[in-house]
Amino acid sequence: MSGKDAAARAHRRPLRSRALTLWSLGYLLIGVALTAAAAWPVYETPRAIIVAAVGGLTGIALGALVRARRLGAVLGTVAAFAAYLVLAVPLAVPSGLASASAFTAALRDAVLGVVVGWKQILTLAPPLGEYQAVLVPLLIVSLFGAFLATLFALHPGRGAAAAVVVVAAMCVFGVAFGLSAPSRTLTLGPVSIAAPRELAIGVALFMASLAWLIGRTRLQRAAALRAVAAHGIARRGTPVWAAVRRRLLAGSLVVAALVAGALVAPAAAGWSDRSVLRDAVEPMVVVREQPSPLASYRSWFAQDRLDETVLSIDGDTGAIDRIRLVTLDRYDGQDFHVSPDTRFSRLPRTSAAGSERAELEITIGDGYRGIWMPVPGALVAAPQFAGERADALADGFHVDDAGDTAITIAEAPGGGRGLVAGDRYAVVAAPSADGRDDLSATEGGQSLLDAEAHPELVDWAQLQGQSRTGAGYLQLVDRLRSRGYLSHALLDDAAASGWISALESEGYSFAASYAGHSSARVEEVFASLRRQEVKVGSDAPPEMLVSAVGDDEQFAAAAALLARYWGFESRVVIGARLAAAEDVPGVAACTDVCTGGSMSAWVEVRAPDAEWVAVDVTPQFAMLPSTITEGEQLPEHPTIPEQPRSEALDPPQAQNDSQADAAPLDESEQPLLAEFLPVIRTVAISLLVALLLILPLLTLLIAKMLRRRRRASGDAELRLVGAWEELVDLYLDHGVTMPGDGTRVQRAEAATRLAAGQLARLVDTAVFSPQPPADADAAVAWEIVDRERSELDRGSRRWRRLRSRLRMRSFLERIRSPRKPALSARKPVLDTLTVAGARRQEEDA
Repeated sequence: MSGKDAAARAHRRPLRSRALTLWSLGYLLIGVALTAAAAWPVYETPRAIIVAAVGGLTGIALGALVRARRLGAVLGTVAAFAAYLVLAVPLAVPSGLASASAFTAALRDAVLGVVVGWKQILTLAPPLGEYQAVLVPLLIVSLFGAFLATLFALHPGRGAAAAVVVVAAMCVFGVAFGLSAPSRTLTLGPVSIAAPRELAIGVALFMASLAWLIGRTRLQRAAALRAVAAHGIARRGTPVWAAVRRRLLAGSLVVAALVAGALVAPAAAGWSDRSVLRDAVEPMVVVREQPSPLASYRSWFAQDRLDETVLSIDGDTGAIDRIRLVTLDRYDGQDFHVSPDTRFSRLPRTSAAGSERAELEITIGDGYRGIWMPVPGALVAAPQFAGERADALADGFHVDDAGDTAITIAEAPGGGRGLVAGDRYAVVAAPSADGRDDLSATEGGQSLLDAEAHPELVDWAQLQGQSRTGAGYLQLVDRLRSRGYLSHALLDDAAASGWISALESEGYSFAASYAGHSSARVEEVFASLRRQEVKVGSDAPPEMLVSAVGDDEQFAAAAALLARYWGFESRVVIGARLAAAEDVPGVAACTDVCTGGSMSAWVEVRAPDAEWVAVDVTPQFAMLPSTITEGEQLPEHPTIPEQPRSEALDPPQAQNDSQADAAPLDESEQPLLAEFLPVIRTVAISLLVALLLILPLLTLLIAKMLRRRRRASGDAELRLVGAWEELVDLYLDHGVTMPGDGTRVQRAEAATRLAAGQLARLVDTAVFSPQPPADADAAVAWEIVDRERSELDRGSRRWRRLRSRLRMRSFLERIRSPRKPALSARKPVLDTLTVAGARRQEEDA
């Protein structure tokens, strides 16, 4: 190639300089810093800063290397993914360094995090800390975002401006995946700045992007002027007033944009509620259909489970009055159960115990097994699990939105899921507070209960003549408890003798009652109370009004429905009372050890916009029901009045004692295949992710193979032309220089490759000959192409051969628009050059 041609090609390239590269890298570093600042409220851990910094620097370094070495988009992307896999575990999932098995699990989470990590962080309560693999999305954003932004920023043409869009998207990550509420308003004297953190990040991003774009343009212009001066080309100076006017206009626009943003943003923040992705995502874990724990409440008092240890407690038990097992807020006429609308999420925060924190250590005993986790109310931190199953239990831990019901769905030894005997964990919770006084002063509201479905409840409540207030409701509950009688069984047999013997020392006499809390069973409670009060009168002695027989199951359901009729929200809680709670005869409180006989059920009630208040419902056992005499018991199969309905009804689940008295939370053993399903699922997902990662490479290889097959088919003339096109693409992918203009022979001579000259002459001779070419000529042409491919591969290393196979340059070169003339390529500097000067520059080149 002549010196004139080389100079002309040099002039057709956009001007670059070392100062421009350093200027662009400085802007990218500012973008990484702003990304870390925007993501800080999501994590609030120093490791997040490290992840953003290391990921961003790695992405910038890879992008600069790809631009400098011209590796191509495909190899650059492969290098970025390789860097991600190397950094993911030690940087974003440090818990994977504990052991080989932990490393494998962490690497799997890192790979899957590319797809599912975004949803995972939305199901967590921020700040996320370093919980499991929550830092993986931040590493992805910082590494790949910086890599892509670097490719754009170091682009010599106008495409460099796209780096601003990528950097802005990196900063948006912390806002979109962050908190629903903006940062607290900052007051500076008479001025109040709404969302100051978000505003500061936005202004910093705007100013940095504007400064980079302006500085980049000026550096390019300075390089163009130096090139003009080097060739001695005259340039026309710009009038001073025009330059001053242009700068004043640009500065005015910048100031106006900043002032408008500072004034409009706070006002716009109050136009509507702030909405982020976290507010619309479904929970990551859906609680499997579980039988109602309240339906099996009586099984705690079976002979073989009454004294069995359910859990052991150690720590600050004096500040906590109750241990919760499960909260049930949905009633379907048969059972109370967890509402299907409840959102379960993770709770990755950590909080040290202090003056306003109580810490407990809980150990599961032989008397319990299941997914529901015994925890205090108002959890402020995720449990710290201990033992061999600590990691699995932590992975399966979730809590509902209110923090009242905690679960773990970790696979349990012997089948099933959840906690088993020996599992240990420490929890931190806020101290309990008694809100009965607040509830007493609260006004009730419109009934939340279908009165037609509960006529006996409505009649009994109206018969009491109480006001629709919190105090009136508490009076109703007191009457319900004092006029009820405690009984955990239908028959006085060996299965029930344990709890009977425990209460006999306090003067207890057995009274039969059947299980269940269906609407029919609850209506029977209120019907017996109403009939007795009508019979003896409301002013009768208290012992004459005792008529309803049951335990916490029936009375908790009755009190919860009664609260809804009174206009209060209600729910049933199963758990155990500790020593700090008010003493309730019949169900002993536990101190260090909670047994089956300590398990209780109570009701929580609240008015709109108020706190939940716990209300005990266990009936008394000091006064016998007046409708029976001592030693007499109710029929074994009592008739239950059915509600009039037109459709067929299944028998109420509550009246099946064999089912109601079964073990509460045990799950049936799963078949052998179920043990391998998680492994099969993990392998399948890993293979799918690997396939997705290599799919672009496979697609490129297949596309090149199909292109070659298409060119090698058809008549002889088409195959000859196709052979030449294949050789041109071969040179593009191997980096062999061949000009795009000129005849085939001219281009072949410029390539300085013997095979190119042979093929060019062969194709020209065959195409322009008056006689059609023969098949033998086409075969010779493709032999030349194959020999040239082998020759190019023979002189290259293995990774270079792989690089040439995966390069997309031959595809991209054919879809690019035709190159513009040299004068148009230098349009940015035309305001400083005269037309005559530009033409002289081309002639000198």
